[in-house]
Amino acid sequence: MKIQSLFFTLYGDYVKDSGGTISSKSLIVIFKEFGFSEGAIRAGLYRMKKAGLIVGIRRENKKISYKLSEKGMVRLLEGTKRVYEKVRRKWDNRWRIVVYNIPETNRELRDRLRRELRWLGFGMLAQSTWISPNPIEDTLKNFINDNYISSNGIQIDIFVANYLGEPKRLVEKCWNLSEVEQAYKAFLEKWTGVLEKVGSLKSNEAFVTRILLVHEYRKFLNIDPDLPEDLLPQNWIGYKAYELFMKLREELTPKANEFFYKVYEP
Repeated sequence: MKIQSLFFTLYGDYVKDSGGTISSKSLIVIFKEFGFSEGAIRAGLYRMKKAGLIVGIRRENKKISYKLSEKGMVRLLEGTKRVYEKVRRKWDNRWRIVVYNIPETNRELRDRLRRELRWLGFGMLAQSTWISPNPIEDTLKNFINDNYISSNGIQIDIFVANYLGEPKRLVEKCWNLSEVEQAYKAFLEKWTGVLEKVGSLKSNEAFVTRILLVHEYRKFLNIDPDLPEDLLPQNWIGYKAYELFMKLREELTPKANEFFYKVYEP
């Protein structure tokens, strides 16, 4: 786990609803629970600040607190919604298609677009052509307007269309669901046994376990396209993994909260 990932998980699960800021002192105490040295913590926070993801606030007592920047908050809320508002959606039978032409001279911008498309759950249909069955065209348009609208030599087009063939054929072509399924199986095998041990954990152990649980489950945002139920295999294992995640998170919460609010300073 990296400092940035840990910060986002901590912020989304605790800091956001506790005033939105957290002192550097609290961050050092918390991050040390995960094995980070104070030097590594300060270096990680510096990199996040330089990347525009967090903002430092100097208090009257000259102490520093941090909060997510607007850029960081947008990414956090987008990921949080996908993690905690997972529903068995019915499909509207429409595909969102992105076609782009970005020259090699703008390779960095092209790679950033591909990363964003994967993050949003798009699959690659062909070179420079990506598709998704989910109604996320507005989110994608906002990203493109914010990052590419003024870039010369770049063309990005978005279509919403029907497909006249068998939808699951497209799914097989664009996503490796068997790989996602194996990842969910590994998650279930690892975390099912933890439920039985919750009662024996100390508050700091429950806190670390809860953060690691959320962090590990958030990884599915990068590999699971979150397809509508109509396009998934029967008895999709992702739903079972989500149920375990939510149950275990709830079981860990009382002790984890006890530790967090003992060391938390805004």
